[in-house]
Amino acid sequence: MKTTPLLGLLGGALLSFQCLAAPQFIPDLDITTFDGTELDANLFVPDSAPPPGGYPTVLFTNSWVLDKNEYLLQAEALAEDGYLVMSYSTRGFGKSGGLVDVAGDNSIRDTRVLIDWLEANYPVGKLALSGISYGAGISLLTAAADPRVDAVAALSGWADVVEALYPNETVNLVWGSLLVNTAFHREPVVDNVWSDLRNGVNIDGVREFGAARSALAMVDALNDNGTAVLISNNFADYLFKPNSMTDLYTLLEGPKKLLLNPGTHAITEFLGGNNGHIWQTTFRWFDRYLRGAANGIDSEPRVDMTVRIDNRLEQFQDFPVTDQRQQWYLHPRYGYLDSGDLKGYPYGGWSWRNEFHGGADTRAGTGIPLVSDALEGLGIPVYTNMLGINGYHAIEYHSPIQWRKMRIRGTPSLELWIRPSKPDVQLHLHLYDTDMLGLGRLVTHAPITLRGLEVGQEQRVEVDFFTTSYDLPAGHFLSLAIDTEGLLYQKLDDRNYTVEIPYRGSRVSRLSVPVL
Repeated sequence: MKTTPLLGLLGGALLSFQCLAAPQFIPDLDITTFDGTELDANLFVPDSAPPPGGYPTVLFTNSWVLDKNEYLLQAEALAEDGYLVMSYSTRGFGKSGGLVDVAGDNSIRDTRVLIDWLEANYPVGKLALSGISYGAGISLLTAAADPRVDAVAALSGWADVVEALYPNETVNLVWGSLLVNTAFHREPVVDNVWSDLRNGVNIDGVREFGAARSALAMVDALNDNGTAVLISNNFADYLFKPNSMTDLYTLLEGPKKLLLNPGTHAITEFLGGNNGHIWQTTFRWFDRYLRGAANGIDSEPRVDMTVRIDNRLEQFQDFPVTDQRQQWYLHPRYGYLDSGDLKGYPYGGWSWRNEFHGGADTRAGTGIPLVSDALEGLGIPVYTNMLGINGYHAIEYHSPIQWRKMRIRGTPSLELWIRPSKPDVQLHLHLYDTDMLGLGRLVTHAPITLRGLEVGQEQRVEVDFFTTSYDLPAGHFLSLAIDTEGLLYQKLDDRNYTVEIPYRGSRVSRLSVPVL
């Protein structure tokens, strides 16, 4: 059969038109949910016919304060690749009605209604939920409640609400206040819970509120549903720390992948996603578990960990990424102007004790709240002058100079013996990379508030630091600094107390650091 030049030209034109055809964009959909509330949504419909079994479908949920337009770029790119994509504003945000309930029953029912609407109006195939921050939490909770959800990509999300706002029984004041005060249309229960937490009352009620909104409490349902779960969190996210999400990851039994990145809460995703890695991996996750694409993501190492500061990507088979731990034992200082030591063997000298006092912050800290966390994602860490830390209000310990690079990967922990002068004390623990001039670079930290202690009695405290990935350079040493206040966290009402650290054979305090 011969083809005339004219027919060839027309065919080429039609082919070019088909390649340039854009998906249909339907903005400002008003969808009525179960209680009559109107939810505002966008929809992208592919220009191609649905494949057998229906369109692979993605439902995006907004971050806190933001709305349905947050994911326009990602939604359009997916739709151009044949996905049916909806993004919406959760109740209380954007143009949606209703009140914010912090991923409560109403919000989860809303998401399920939107799935119903998609299935009633379009040929929906396999379906994924995704979102950043608030959207990540709602995605995980809906997937636990609804077996129709085949995959989730939870970015900068949480697995435990209480761990986020009350880490180690310490009120996360800056982040909590920011969240509550930016939800202008919120249910009264949100203010009640935050007030209880701030005032240290009805903590059992706070924990009950949190458990109903925490994927860790629903991991069995995720496993029963066989949901393919992608988790991405950031090392300097001091709202939704990586720790509870790594706990969730270890309990998942279905397809799973974990991304751990530099940067703070949600900023890494908004600024391109760790040099594009987060969003590229998310799209590959959808392709594999919604379209069945043999792209290899299911056979690759399941943990992608990017080293802080130099942003080097490393891959590991699972989390924890190493079973090897460097043990450092705390040895005493001999004056307020002195520092203690971190040594590779327990203290065995004369019985000794050190003390430091509450009532003031010191140079040991996490930097300027929110600002320093954001800069960390750009490779600008928190620095402090270790020589300027006030020895009356803090204590610090230094390891010997490390002549080989120390590759810290995972969750450091501290076992610390203390003798408090009051029943309630607060400790802020910081690990630093310190150079020969005494300039320290923050590696990780953790707060802990201890209540109801036996005054004047020696007792052991165990604390996990926030998960990190950091290379301590050769020629530097590891430093541990402990004080009693931090800019991110709510202070105790009574700050006039003393903490003693005893040293003897039966009172061994130890720092444990995961290393490669």
